[in-house]
Amino acid sequence: MPYQNFEFQTKHCKVQVWHKDITIKNALQSIDALSFLRDRPAIRRILNGICSSGSFSLALFGIAGPTLRLNELAVCYNMTHPVYLEAVSELYRALDVDVQRCRRADATHYVCDNSYDKALERYTGFMMKLKKHIYAGVGAYDRKAFEEEFHLTWK
Repeated sequence: MPYQNFEFQTKHCKVQVWHKDITIKNALQSIDALSFLRDRPAIRRILNGICSSGSFSLALFGIAGPTLRLNELAVCYNMTHPVYLEAVSELYRALDVDVQRCRRADATHYVCDNSYDKALERYTGFMMKLKKHIYAGVGAYDRKAFEEEFHLTWK
């Protein structure tokens, strides 16, 4: 049996990205297995997958669509929570640093501005912050909180 007013109550939330907790935790494990130096495009793709959505309905309907109800034990995250937006934007900034670029001091010497170390430090710090907030449940909703957030009623 579907939620009685799901489509009506959620139509104004098009910018929100929702994922189940297992999806987020699997993505974080996948990122942990990648190298910051060699796998930055792959890390960016995973972050894109959990922090953006081409279609609002796909992300939210996967959690509680018109033919099902949010599982009583399931937890979902609103990835547009300000804490996640800040952490992920800083992760993108770290991933965008050109870690290979060094400028030429003279004909025989190059000077590197230590951009790799700075980027890695920023990346590590904000990845830890992201994980801390995920595991602390910031922006997490169980069934009751999800239904209250959108004023949903069960048919």
